[in-house]
Amino acid sequence: MKNRLDFIAQAENVQFSPNKKEKDAVIDEILVLSNGDMRRAVTTLQSAHSLTLPGECIEKDAIAEMAGLPPRSLILDLFSLLKSKASLFDEIIMSVQDIVASGYSAQHVITALSKELITCEDEEVNDMVKANIAIRMAEVDKNLVDGADEMLQLMTVCSLMTRLMKQNA
Repeated sequence: MKNRLDFIAQAENVQFSPNKKEKDAVIDEILVLSNGDMRRAVTTLQSAHSLTLPGECIEKDAIAEMAGLPPRSLILDLFSLLKSKASLFDEIIMSVQDIVASGYSAQHVITALSKELITCEDEEVNDMVKANIAIRMAEVDKNLVDGADEMLQLMTVCSLMTRLMKQNA
């Protein structure tokens, strides 16, 4: 898929950084965000190309934002806050409010949090904690599909994650 996406980018005169590593990083980011769906990857590439000013290069950090997904840095910051023994509930509320106010979908945030949770190798976050959080995330996902409030559902997941990760520490 990477070679095909690179071919399409060249045919459409998409501007990347002259640095091959940076170009590969952008294409890799598009492929990761498209979850193996070539049509989605091409659409993301087209969107990035059309939203980039003439003469400017497509940047890796802007790909997630152009796709309407929360940036990885936002997810990492939230996950660190949730894991922190020193975090206060008010800080978590403010962070979740900022995320929702920024227009990010709660489903996308929860999906990204679940990926971080799965790959987390901290001893405090054992498999039982991960399983309990994953079950609640699935329930919240169903609630969101049924039309539940995004802010409340994201707060539910975040408060549970905080409680379980602190409890197990």
